[in-house]
Amino acid sequence: MRHPLEEKYCLDGYALLEALARRFRARVALEGAVAEVQMERRIKALGNELVTAYSVHDRDGYPDFSIEVRGVARPLLAECKNVRDSDEAYRESGSVVAYKVETQKTRAARGDPTSRYYGVDQFDLLGVCLGKKTGRWTDFAFIRTRDLGVHPYVPGKLAVMQRVPLLDARDPKPWSFDLREILLLLEAEAKGEE
Repeated sequence: MRHPLEEKYCLDGYALLEALARRFRARVALEGAVAEVQMERRIKALGNELVTAYSVHDRDGYPDFSIEVRGVARPLLAECKNVRDSDEAYRESGSVVAYKVETQKTRAARGDPTSRYYGVDQFDLLGVCLGKKTGRWTDFAFIRTRDLGVHPYVPGKLAVMQRVPLLDARDPKPWSFDLREILLLLEAEAKGEE
């Protein structure tokens, strides 16, 4: 059975994948989609235990996911990003000590260059796919937005680049490689227990 996109574009699946593989911008878009699908799988895996429902959003200016967590009155908003390309990282004495993730939007609104920066209250947690570095697109690091660095010159906005720990980091805090851990922190915070 052919996929509807094969019918629509009159190309088989292999030809469609080749078209993506040969075009940088298409590959970047595909990598973003892959990261979002992998993060959705992580969210879905927590169903019934912690996550009571979730929604995926594919619209500009809105976080990628709304996650309903037991005991939290409002859905938690989550953004998904990929680490920067394999040659970009934080280094000390030539060794990679942390990955980089860019936390700004692709475009700014007309007349407001600061609108490209995410607000510190625009989403509750960030999931960062580490696939570009590790080769495994199921590897993620998670953090509460409140623990991210803030922009040095624009109040109320997040810094453009954030440090993401390596998978073998001894103490990755405030990051976690476990989405459940971050959701439990946000749950406790919502209940005033933190």
